[in-house]
Amino acid sequence: MKQVMLDLETMGTKPGSVILSIGAVFFDFSGRTGETFYRNISGKSCIDAGLKVDPRTREWWSKQSAEARAAVTTDQRPLDQVATDFSHWFRAGGGTFVWGQGASFDPPLWEAASEAAGRSAPWRFWNIRDTRTVYDVFGFDAKSFPREGTYHNALDDALHQVKCVAAALRNPINCVVS
Repeated sequence: MKQVMLDLETMGTKPGSVILSIGAVFFDFSGRTGETFYRNISGKSCIDAGLKVDPRTREWWSKQSAEARAAVTTDQRPLDQVATDFSHWFRAGGGTFVWGQGASFDPPLWEAASEAAGRSAPWRFWNIRDTRTVYDVFGFDAKSFPREGTYHNALDDALHQVKCVAAALRNPINCVVS
C-alpha cells in the first residue's frame, strides 16, 4: 500500500499551528487498511518550536466531546520525536501518497510542524491528495456516511476518511464531469 490517510488534531487552522495529535493509516482504494500510526504531541514542545495556538480553535476544542478532549491529552510526546517516528513509519511502510481532508489542511500543517521541529515531511509535495475533491467529483456526501469511533480522534478520523474515499470510488455513476 502506497496511500496514507493523514489526520491531525490541531490548535489552529493554518500552517504553523500547534499539533495535538497525528493519526495515519495505510490503505488501498477498496477501503482495505494496513498499519496505523497514532501519537499525541506535547503542546509545550510545539510552542517551544515556534508553533502557535489560535484562541478561536482553543474555544472550539472546549465545546468538543470529553472523549475527543481526553484523547489528545494522554501519552504526549515531543514534536521532534513524533516527526521522526512518523517519517520512519511512512517510509518503512512504503508510503508515497499522503491524503488529507482538504489539500490545504493536514499535509501542509504537518509539513510546517515537521519543519519547525527540524525535520521534513516524508512525502513529495506533488504526492498530496485530497479527500474532498474525490467526494465532490463522485457526488459523495461524506457527512451522511455511517461513522465509527470518536469524532476528532485523529486515527478514528483517518480510518473514517478511508471508508468514505472507498465508498465514493465505488459509485462512479455519480461522477460529475465538467
